Amino acid sequence: MLFRYEPTIFSDIFSPTSPIEQTYPSLFPRFSFVDRMNEYPYVNVAEYKDEIQVVAEIPGIPKENVKLQLHDGILTISGERKAPEDAKDSQWLRQEISYGSFSRTIQLPERVEAEKVTADYQNGVLRVTLPKHEAVKPKEITIR
Repeated sequence: MLFRYEPTIFSDIFSPTSPIEQTYPSLFPRFSFVDRMNEYPYVNVAEYKDEIQVVAEIPGIPKENVKLQLHDGILTISGERKAPEDAKDSQWLRQEISYGSFSRTIQLPERVEAEKVTADYQNGVLRVTLPKHEAVKPKEITIR
């Protein structure tokens, strides 16, 4: 059954073009799929005693199409998801998978040993291990 859309005062107040939204954008964060596309790939960043781990979900992209770069404490994950060849002759009935280039930068919380960084890519999950620099590792002090 189809229902007719009836705008309310709330649909106007919370629209992106409303005066309230434009004046106080942080009060009404957007959680839609389209807004989250600026944050692709989705990542988890965890800090441990001796290292920082970044885990990114990038399913369906061969590792040859993924590039990692570390510069001045910023890790950049970039790549490209290519459209399937057989899609050119078809008419889309629904298209939710995005294609094209992507890039995500992550500011690291500590200095890391760039020469010792490792990356592993399995089943669409990229795991980057960044060992902390000796100067920032916590040091245990023995009490006499």
